[in-house]
Amino acid sequence: MMQPSMWTSYLIQMYPLEMARTLVRHGWKTCELSDEHGHDLLKMGPPDKVGAAFKTLAADIGISFPQGHFYLCNKGFRPEDLEGRQGADIAPRDDAAFEAAMDDMKRWVELFAALGVKAGVLHCGGHTMLKENAPYEQVFERRCQAVAAVADFAAGTDVTICLENLTATGTRTCDDLLTLIAAVNRPNVAICLDTGHANICQVDVPDFIRQAGSHLKALHIADNLGQRDDHILPWGKGTVPWPKVMAALKDINYCGLFNFEVPGESHCPMPIKLAKLDYARSLAEEMITMAQ
Repeated sequence: MMQPSMWTSYLIQMYPLEMARTLVRHGWKTCELSDEHGHDLLKMGPPDKVGAAFKTLAADIGISFPQGHFYLCNKGFRPEDLEGRQGADIAPRDDAAFEAAMDDMKRWVELFAALGVKAGVLHCGGHTMLKENAPYEQVFERRCQAVAAVADFAAGTDVTICLENLTATGTRTCDDLLTLIAAVNRPNVAICLDTGHANICQVDVPDFIRQAGSHLKALHIADNLGQRDDHILPWGKGTVPWPKVMAALKDINYCGLFNFEVPGESHCPMPIKLAKLDYARSLAEEMITMAQ
């Protein structure tokens, strides 16, 4: 059965333990660990020890992190991280940069395995090669090399690598991701559906879900107006067809987290943000009943 989940970047201002305690106070029991909070943890020591310790602390207060987002930036969000902070690409053309990215990914996999993450959401990279107008065949080959390496790092753990649909070439549709998964040919590679990205790309979200079937292991639930990644909650002004989405999730018996990724809702004073957090939990619970 699906469980309500909130991407922890919603509380990006808070350090991990404060974030976890706040979510518990507002009724959340499962969440996706964000890139920013992952960076916070990795600065504390060896990934396996830090992950295991935080898993224990979280369990003691009643929360877990079955889903996590692999790194989006080379550094975290804190003031000491801002100098030199830039977007990460796990599939760059340069061999030295590629090896550095793989070294980073080893640490993230170790952290997630120790923390109890089952679904590790990953951007398959290649955007720097696309900007350089590299032939798509080369981009695809590098992406396959990167994803296969990360999957091999995670082999023997409970972490499944969940490729997220994006708006870049070769990542937009379920066909795109299934093609990559087939080429990588690793049993621990699956799909994370981002409903907002699909809506921007005019991809039929319910069809995506049914096509993904058992490959769908993670969700980023967000709405938008179809033009940009607004990251807003469902059932507002957005245009994602939620009744059909929930019916499709029911059809495939999806049982991962029903995870909101809604930073567009967080631009407000903290008391309002926390009130929205309460509303979001109730909304998630109501939407999950539609898929039962």
